Parts: sequence; C-alpha cells; structure tokens
Amino acid sequence: MRSFPGSPRVLCGAIVQVDPDSPLSRLVVFQYNPDRMTRSLQPRATASGRASDARRTTGAPVETVTMTVEVDAADQMEQGDPVAAVGIAPQLAALEMLLYPSTAQVVANAALLAVGTLEIVPPESPLAVLVWGPGRAVPVRIQSFGITEHAFTPDLFPTRASVDLSAQVLSYDDLPVGSPGYALFLVHQVMKEAMAVVAGVSGAVSAVTGTVAG
Repeated sequence: MRSFPGSPRVLCGAIVQVDPDSPLSRLVVFQYNPDRMTRSLQPRATASGRASDARRTTGAPVETVTMTVEVDAADQMEQGDPVAAVGIAPQLAALEMLLYPSTAQVVANAALLAVGTLEIVPPESPLAVLVWGPGRAVPVRIQSFGITEHAFTPDLFPTRASVDLSAQVLSYDDLPVGSPGYALFLVHQVMKEAMAVVAGVSGAVSAVTGTVAG
C-alpha cells in the first residue's frame, strides 16, 4: 500500500499469540488497519439487590471488541511476490489458526484415548494479545470470525477478503495470577487510569480558565 511522501509512519495493529513452541506461526500483523473499532463494556455488578451494594463491582467490566480487517494481495501480485501465487490464503490461515488447537495436542490426546485414559484435559490455546498501538495491548479470547472472500486466482485461492472479528478482552478476573495476561491487563488499566487523571486535570483547568468549548 503506497503512501504520500512525508506522511507520518502508521503503526500496524496485530494479534500475537504467546506460544513458546511456535513463536512465528501465530503472529498476525494487520495489512491494513481497520477504519473502525467498536468496543462495548458491560459492568460486573453484584446481584445481591441490597441498597448498600448498589455501587459495588465484582471486577473489571466485560469488554468486547469488534472490527473488520481487510486483506488484499494486489500489491504483492503487482510486485511479483511468489507467495502471492496462493493469494491471501496464508494470511487467512494465520487468522483462523487463532481458533485451532495445535495438531500435536490433538494427536497426543487421541493417543491417550487409545490407551484408555479416562480423563483428558482439553487443550489450552496460547494466550492471544491484541496490539493496537503502544497504549493498548490487551489479552483477548477470539469469539468469532466472519470471512467474506471477494476475489480469486485462477486456482481459486482468495486474493481479497474482509474478516469480521469479535474478541473478548480478558482481565485479571478471567486469568490466573501467574499468567502474563494478568500482568498485561493490570498495566493496561494503570495506563487508562493515568489517561483519566489527565482528562480530569485538563477539564478542571478549562473550567477555571473558561476555555471549555461551547
């Protein structure tokens, strides 16, 4: 994707899965940043019904993030990139693999079943982190993908697609204390608290000086 000379460098959003056994295969960098991100926050309120608990919360709100990611192989095909022969299939596969357990885990569990193991722990997916600039890197659980493929190569590999992505942000209420995601969300909340303080100070100064926009 070309840009105008002198235009500011734009950081790319990404989804990173923290997996010591596969450090590269599940790094998904957005080719084009989504134009819009929708965030919904649902408070975790107590359900006691007592007046004394009306303002109590049981933890961080449940936050859901939705966005549409565009993937296009036009630039790569124009530049003669050999990988473009399969269109955007690799990029779509990287996104979809965020939802799959590893083949090694599936085979290992099948072997345990074959020898009569009574209880098998479901495989645990690596920790997924949504990175949206330096001020926002949060652990997430992918809830759904909706993929619309728009164009294809002669061999029917997709060359352009839109991916509707929905994910739940995982807070310290959803993760064990020793998880890297637990600490990551704490850092995220501390940065948010700092931003809120800045907004409060700025609002107070504006109110005193009479510079609040009408």
